[in-house]
Amino acid sequence: HQTIENGYDKELFNELWHDDYEGYSNSTQKRVKKADLEETMRGCVGVKMHSLEVLYENSEVLVSEWKVTFPTNSARPEGSYTVVEYNALKDGKIIAHRTGMTKTG
Repeated sequence: HQTIENGYDKELFNELWHDDYEGYSNSTQKRVKKADLEETMRGCVGVKMHSLEVLYENSEVLVSEWKVTFPTNSARPEGSYTVVEYNALKDGKIIAHRTGMTKTG
């Protein structure tokens, strides 16, 4: 989440996301690779994190809920969102994830 709030940080991004990352975008209905995710993170400059709660975590899974505000000209339409995120972990990094975002303001 630091890679979102503080803008893109390549070192931190590579520390968190597995090289073999593969996900799926609900909004585009397409598979997403690490390079695609990296491009999205670059577009998140100025996002404000309000809260983060880990709902469940072990060595294979991390589930969290966070509340954020996306500014104008960011990766999402401007406004406040609640996000529930499921992360599959491998070698201590995120290998896949799914998110559900609800615009709340």
